[in-house]
Amino acid sequence: MNDTVILLENRPLLLAFICAITGYLIGSVSFSRIIHYAVTGTADIGPFKEAVPHSDETFDSDLVSATLVTKKIGAKYGCITSITDMLKVALPVLATRLLFTDEPYYLIVGLFGVIGHNLPVYYNFKGGRGESPILGILLVINWFGLIMVNIVSIILGFITGSVLVLRWSGYVLMIFWLWYYFNDYRFAVFMVFINFFFWFSMRKDLARFIELKKKKGISFSEEDVSEFIVMGRGLGRTLDRYSLWSVLKRSFAKH
Repeated sequence: MNDTVILLENRPLLLAFICAITGYLIGSVSFSRIIHYAVTGTADIGPFKEAVPHSDETFDSDLVSATLVTKKIGAKYGCITSITDMLKVALPVLATRLLFTDEPYYLIVGLFGVIGHNLPVYYNFKGGRGESPILGILLVINWFGLIMVNIVSIILGFITGSVLVLRWSGYVLMIFWLWYYFNDYRFAVFMVFINFFFWFSMRKDLARFIELKKKKGISFSEEDVSEFIVMGRGLGRTLDRYSLWSVLKRSFAKH
């Protein structure tokens, strides 16, 4: 084993290629489809289609992820899907980190694992959005930083009164945290690419959300948004009532 490791470390381009291919192929395994089939016996998981609150509109998406599993067959199976999606990338990243210690080749495994999850070769490139794999990777790379940026994200969410800021701003913050923590620009570049593929996968969903708000004139409370993205009505309700933005808005309305 040691001889193989040394041989590969002496051929960095070959090792990087192997890490990329391995990460992509493992990431392409769709536990959403596997778990849905195991529970229902049906191979076709179907599209994501949800009624939009306060309207006759529907929100359609091509995502196939733990969120879809939750919507289709329940939160328990959605949670199992999320955990397996985390592990399918986190474990190869951890193994690569332990085996090849000269350079951070595990970043390549993680990045291509997310790409595989979002654009799986086995399923006509129709996958998820990458949140569970990203969390799994970050737990391996720097679990302390993940906790720290999520605390900051919660604070920002309560300042802005936005569930989406609370949930997703941490991915952007991790760019700066990893650069600072490791003092290595490659970690920041890795996180920039992670953000690119995450937001790229979200582009149609975000465009539809903006269309509903601006063109259709539909008003969403944070409670609506929180329930829709499977974070629970309670969180959104709390932001609607007690976030800094909500408090200020009510104060100005009284005057």
